Amino acid sequence: FGPKVRIAIAAFLPPIFSDAMRDSPQTSVQMFESAHEHPELIWDQDAKDRVCSAVAKLRREHQNAQMQNPSMLWKMPDSNGLSNLATPNEFMVGGVYLRIFISNPGWTLRKPKEFLSELMETCLNLMSKDKPNNEQLEMSTTALCALLQAQPALSDLVPAMGHIPRLCRQMGSNIRQISVPKSAIQILHALSNNNICVSAIAQSDCMHPLKQAMQVRKDMIAVACEALNRLFSANQDALVKQALDVDFVPYLLELLDGRLDLENPAMTKAQIVKALKSMSKSLTYGDKITAILEKSTVWNDYKDQKHDLFISSAPSIGYLTAGTPTAAGYLTQAPTTTKISTAPPPVDKQDPLIRHDDL
Repeated sequence: FGPKVRIAIAAFLPPIFSDAMRDSPQTSVQMFESAHEHPELIWDQDAKDRVCSAVAKLRREHQNAQMQNPSMLWKMPDSNGLSNLATPNEFMVGGVYLRIFISNPGWTLRKPKEFLSELMETCLNLMSKDKPNNEQLEMSTTALCALLQAQPALSDLVPAMGHIPRLCRQMGSNIRQISVPKSAIQILHALSNNNICVSAIAQSDCMHPLKQAMQVRKDMIAVACEALNRLFSANQDALVKQALDVDFVPYLLELLDGRLDLENPAMTKAQIVKALKSMSKSLTYGDKITAILEKSTVWNDYKDQKHDLFISSAPSIGYLTAGTPTAAGYLTQAPTTTKISTAPPPVDKQDPLIRHDDL
């Protein structure tokens, strides 16, 4: 069936039903008659009853209208902004229920590339609004970062979609809405793990809006500094030039000198030191960075310390990790494995009754 039929079906049923009807009518009937709850389908008896009642009502109304006028054509009902009648209160993007996906990012999506594109577009559209829906923006951002963590290879596709320059613009253009810089920093942090994305970020004007975002959302400084460490470790001279142009180095030195009201300030300062050292290694702009650093008394206190000891290998945002994706299906869930340690506990455990602060 064609696009018109798919649009008509999507007004009543979750998008996965259209694909199932096309690929396997028998499976679509099984789906309709059973209950499911996973990132691509929320379907139970209540949802089924809502859809059946709505279709029966529309059928009666159209039948009565045709009795008065046999040439009357049926028109699609107004959705009133709802994704479909089955799950009117769920936030869906690209055929995926974000609430369920966030709790299970290891689910094997049928169309991960389409979901990635729709999710990026949704985040950026929400950021551009004068008064964004903060709940939807937070949910979309969390889902996007969870997706990129669960399937890192998808990050390779982001630059070609053209979203990175727009992300950088949004990061600094709507800072009055404090949810916007937070989301932008989180997305940039997720993309900074990928070299292809870093190259695209270097071609965009990102340092000035990032500095603005950090100044507005001081609670996101730890995440931003981890992203900066990754960005400058990639040896992108264009990023170093941007940092020089917007006085990013003095700003980072101020953060080093100040008291960071964060969960792990030592790790954040370690990220800053590593980022500054990476900048100083730039073949083109390293001398300028070094000249600024040598004038700083703060830098002298930090430059020779072993900051690797403070940096954890765990991601600072703490998104849920995912299982290994397998083959996508309509009725099955991606298997997950849990590793259980079989090693014996250490013999010389510290006595929990000892008060170490008294020693």
